[in-house]
Amino acid sequence: MYLLSINKAGDIHTDDDGLMLVPEFRVLVDAYGDNAIKYVALICDYDSPYRHYNEKERTRAVSYDLFGVYQYRHRSAKKIADAISKYKEMQFDPLDAQLQAFNEKIDEYTSLMKDVKITEDNAESMQKIMIGIEKILKTRQTLLDAIEKRGKRQKLMGDITMSFLENKYDNNK
Repeated sequence: MYLLSINKAGDIHTDDDGLMLVPEFRVLVDAYGDNAIKYVALICDYDSPYRHYNEKERTRAVSYDLFGVYQYRHRSAKKIADAISKYKEMQFDPLDAQLQAFNEKIDEYTSLMKDVKITEDNAESMQKIMIGIEKILKTRQTLLDAIEKRGKRQKLMGDITMSFLENKYDNNK
């Protein structure tokens, strides 16, 4: 996950700075426990395994998988809403916003193409539209490549192995 560290067992590291330094997250964990912030992360995170569901289905699936019910009892609590809002705000990435805009424009072009019958009178205009769609698709692919290059959204860290001084400090503990 991007903002919060979640291990392979699905547990959030509660001592993680990303969690306890953000007031909305800390308040949520204090009020409802670790599963509440896990609920928020799985609903909001770009790298969530539930990301392919639409928002309503994602909320239901996450709720069921975490709590065994399709509607989490605290789902409408202000603390949940505040944490969701903060999570989305902190995770905002302009590349993803651009991709969404491109996808919406491609949908508009597709609808237009579907609704318009090609005639001799409008064939030239339709050809220009198709060329425009091709350019948008190329630009969208460039954007997708940039998003993919960004790779997994992980916290910034140095080399995988510790430096000499880190090892020495760690051994002295």
